Amino acid sequence: MRWAELLRGAEGFGERAFKALLQREVERINEHLPKEYRTLDELLSMESPSVKARDGGEIIFDRGELQTAAQLLPKELHRQLRLPIVLLRRIDLGPGVFSVSGGKAEAYLALRVLRRGDVGLDEVELPLYIYRPEVQELRRRLRTLTVIGFATEGVFDLEEAFTW
Repeated sequence: MRWAELLRGAEGFGERAFKALLQREVERINEHLPKEYRTLDELLSMESPSVKARDGGEIIFDRGELQTAAQLLPKELHRQLRLPIVLLRRIDLGPGVFSVSGGKAEAYLALRVLRRGDVGLDEVELPLYIYRPEVQELRRRLRTLTVIGFATEGVFDLEEAFTW
């Protein structure tokens, strides 16, 4: 009986150690993600639109892409849209699944860029999941306004950290 308890404890320790190691690795590969966010309005008013990254670097936004986003969104969302949008590769959901970080404004912009029908803001459901071909289209049209991060449920759930 006592050996069984010891083995169960060792198994629990191994699992915890593995999760801690995996979490540290996911944090390391996400160092390029933003440390701060700015609204579309703020970025449009800046001479050199940018935000700080976790690794101390800068994420610089293309003014043409900011103007494209402004044209796709109603004016009242310019104060709500926070950039950059983090596209989280959700390893736990299978191959090629990503979630769009943020709130309804970020998801709405993604849907407008992807031309998914005439979706109204009130019809946007969170979290928004998209797939590799859609990520490629988003990145092609809004390369500097989006960044890719990695997350997995239960180990390092960035989705909660990037939802407002």
